[in-house]
Amino acid sequence: MRGYRFLNTCLKRMEASLFFGLILSVTLIAGCSFSDGLNKPGKDIEAGKITSKKGDISLGKDIYNKYCYYCHGMEGRGDGAISIGVTPRPVDFVNDAERMQKSDEALFQSISRGIHRTYGGEALAMPQWNLILKDDEIWSVLAYIRYLSAKDRGEKTDGP
Repeated sequence: MRGYRFLNTCLKRMEASLFFGLILSVTLIAGCSFSDGLNKPGKDIEAGKITSKKGDISLGKDIYNKYCYYCHGMEGRGDGAISIGVTPRPVDFVNDAERMQKSDEALFQSISRGIHRTYGGEALAMPQWNLILKDDEIWSVLAYIRYLSAKDRGEKTDGP
């Protein structure tokens, strides 16, 4: 009986991992067709030439709705469909004021290079979006994230 219970637990964990992997794979594969090809991975980051520039919020909204809302949710509250199976939970752009006080350059680097951490023996990650998106697309997503953060806190915003 113990062997059955152990096997059942292992199978449930494998199913959850496979489901998360499938959703993430579909998202990333769909993303490759969205951009005009692969961006040169982090060429601006490696050269140390990150410049702060405001992105296009409407383009950022389109990209966010294509890639980011699965984890971060439609309103940026970290409550997307995949967030249930991810530990730690994706960032809540609205209520995490400390994280949103970071500079544009720091957030650009986090998005571009991804987030890679190990918790409890499991490696968790946000993908390196610079492998899929161009720099101006990442700036646009960042502008939209800033818009979501400010909008839901009641701050004055210029946006969609």
